Amino acid sequence: MSEVEIRCAHYKDWKALALVHSESYRSAYRGIIPDDYLDEFTAAKREIYYQKALTEGTEKIALLIVDSKAVGCMIVGKSRDDDLDDTYGEIEAIYLLVEHRGNGLGKMFLNWGIDRLKELGYSNTSLWVLKENRNAIIFYERLGFVFDGAERLITRGKELVQVRCQKIMV
Repeated sequence: MSEVEIRCAHYKDWKALALVHSESYRSAYRGIIPDDYLDEFTAAKREIYYQKALTEGTEKIALLIVDSKAVGCMIVGKSRDDDLDDTYGEIEAIYLLVEHRGNGLGKMFLNWGIDRLKELGYSNTSLWVLKENRNAIIFYERLGFVFDGAERLITRGKELVQVRCQKIMV
């Protein structure tokens, strides 16, 4: 049986976060986001982001660790969407290394993030997912998220559509 730990990230975790984020991002979006964009999404570039974020403490960042190895990262906080009220927290990002998907760890990790949002006083949560990312959409739907009709365009080497889903956390 594997030893699983989920905790808030510390400054010393910046390298592990960068590696997990870059590797899982590239594997999750291969075939959706152009390869040249994904190839530029490196751990070295994410290191800069995580060093700054962990120093400033402006985001709540979590780490999923299995058998003493970082395998997932997540960012949670207040919803950044102007059309949602102050009862909404947001799962801003959640990533797992590909070899750790499909075994219940993602569900455990997401639920941990939702619990942190509840502790921060939010009664609802939202997240954005690429419309083409069928695996993620199925995952979120199984966990009770409902799409609310909101869409937005983002550019990641090409224009992509993100759709928003919500969950009431009562």
